[in-house]
Amino acid sequence: MASADDGSSNTSISSNAENDERKEIRTTIRETITPYLPPPVVTAIGQLDPQLEPYIGPEPSVTIVGSLGLALLVWQLLKRVTGRGGTAIQDDDDGEDTVIKRKHQRRYDSTILFCGPSLAGKTTLFYSLVYPHRRFPLGTVQSISSNTGYVENSQDSKTWRYLDVPGHWGPSKLEAVVLEKETIDRIVLVLDSSQPVAKAADYLYTLVMRKQQNDTARTPTILIACHKAKEPKAKNSRRIKLNLRNELERQEKLNAGGGKNNNSQDWEEILESCIFCSSSVNPPLLEEIQSFCSTGSCSSRSS
Repeated sequence: MASADDGSSNTSISSNAENDERKEIRTTIRETITPYLPPPVVTAIGQLDPQLEPYIGPEPSVTIVGSLGLALLVWQLLKRVTGRGGTAIQDDDDGEDTVIKRKHQRRYDSTILFCGPSLAGKTTLFYSLVYPHRRFPLGTVQSISSNTGYVENSQDSKTWRYLDVPGHWGPSKLEAVVLEKETIDRIVLVLDSSQPVAKAADYLYTLVMRKQQNDTARTPTILIACHKAKEPKAKNSRRIKLNLRNELERQEKLNAGGGKNNNSQDWEEILESCIFCSSSVNPPLLEEIQSFCSTGSCSSRSS
């Protein structure tokens, strides 16, 4: 009996020692991160920990945060292993063209490309068009990868493929990854009408130069979507067209080394060949984008 009691006592002592060690580690973690936390958070931890300790154990706030962090890590690992990352397709920073990989997964008749500077609202517009019956947050966020979606036209049973490329790619990567390898039927250049247009002009310059160098008769129609048109500081399409012309002329001079270019472009005429329209994720402005994607024109083309 004495031997059994001694074994039980040793087990209890070992268990208590492990618990004390765990508590010491959690206390050290809490004391280390406390100086970096806002005072209200520190106060809340001091008030909640004594109430949660009987149910969770010592330093319950550290235990809860650690468990949530571990769960998030496991979830991210599962997403990468199973490849279930939602509708976004992987970025091609690994050197492989993931946009091309996805093109054969479903049959389609034409391709509409959404491009433009970061935070212009491309992805929100993309989801509003591809999934019109779902509700998505209307805030603008920066995409880190491309998106692809398919829309079927009930009138002619044709399927359109929508490609949304992130703004951080820039015009050069857009040209190398998409324009040189894809057959694009229509292009929607999305710009924030409440912001300067210099970055959007860089995209337009690349698109125009690419269009002029293309020897085939099939060149994509360009729609310049003046997005966030209902913002208080939004500029109308005429003002945006003027600003774009100035930026395009500046870009041309820079490419010519600052000197006089005898083969300068008639940017006024080029911009007249583009379609301008005010844009929003809400009707009736959203319907203008839908009309362009399906027919190549807008019912109320801005001048």
